[in-house]
Amino acid sequence: MTANRTFAIRHLVAVALLGGVAWTAGCGSRQGGGGGAARSGPRLEPVRVIAFDESQAVLQGIADGTVVGTVVQNPFQYGTRSIQTLHALRQDSPNAVPKSRFVNIPARVVLRDAARQEFAGAEVVPVEAFRAELAALLAAAAAAPAATAGPEYAFITNGVADFWTIARAGAEKAAADLGVRVAVIMPASITDQTRKIEDLLTRGSDGIAISPINPANQGEILAKAAAATNLITHDSDAPDSPRQVYIGMDNYEAGMVCGKLVREALPEGGKVMLFIGRLDQDNAQRRRQGCIDGILGRDPDPTRRDDPGIVLTSVEKKYEILGTMTDQFDRAKAKANAEDALLRHPDIAAMVGLFVYNPPLIIEALERAGRLPPPVAP
Repeated sequence: MTANRTFAIRHLVAVALLGGVAWTAGCGSRQGGGGGAARSGPRLEPVRVIAFDESQAVLQGIADGTVVGTVVQNPFQYGTRSIQTLHALRQDSPNAVPKSRFVNIPARVVLRDAARQEFAGAEVVPVEAFRAELAALLAAAAAAPAATAGPEYAFITNGVADFWTIARAGAEKAAADLGVRVAVIMPASITDQTRKIEDLLTRGSDGIAISPINPANQGEILAKAAAATNLITHDSDAPDSPRQVYIGMDNYEAGMVCGKLVREALPEGGKVMLFIGRLDQDNAQRRRQGCIDGILGRDPDPTRRDDPGIVLTSVEKKYEILGTMTDQFDRAKAKANAEDALLRHPDIAAMVGLFVYNPPLIIEALERAGRLPPPVAP
């Protein structure tokens, strides 16, 4: 086990156990609606936060009642199942890939309320139970000895984020259990990701698991990789590529769950803004559209694609989606987007962060503006 790997995983274990410290720096104190500077004029209502993924700022917000809830994937399992599948493919196991070519790892909903077991068809996990589960997974990964020989598989992410640190732990735990090696690669851009694939093919790879940044523009390199070795996708799919299987969740369905959570948080309706890193990825397109359809109360249609720049209104005129703001994985831009939305739409009722780093930056912007809901007593 490398020193960097040990440090990263132990850091996550400590944070997950402590539970009260945000992974994204600068989230500030939990002052709720009174945290901003003094203002003149009419009092602005608190803004509800609905999240995706499991940043510690979000989990703490759910625990203290300032965040409604979050729809979580299982990045640890993405890492684990990817390495297990690549190894089974290398061994020509007849059960390596299901006939559907889709390994479904369903999304779940994390809420403060421990009494609910289901929401919109998804399992509900109380926030403290989820924290304990995450801490146990990371601790097990930290304790697993890394192999020094055997096949080496590549696990390629679509960026750098805490989400991917958890996935890395899962990939390394599976590699340790199987006695194989794994190279976890976190590229900063589509150019970087493509170059990393080319490097792997030049020196040889026993298998590649990738979350493609822009599958429409990476068809050639993905086909080249699939011709040279076993290629699978995780987290975000490239359905038109020759990949052998996709490991992840149905992002449209998960988005629908998120949208329905928005409706429940705003029973009287209101204006909503969506925030996401980029819309080139398959998972981003499907997740955003599912969220929109869930908020607007539409019949499901995974092929629908609404323009991100137009205002959308529900049939009953209660819910208004102001637009979708993207940041290209630029954290400064993501925070500026949240601040800009508050300035341009003072009557905004909810903000939805669809990538892991979006919700903590939304929380930070709301704290600074004094518009985060006040904490709820235990």
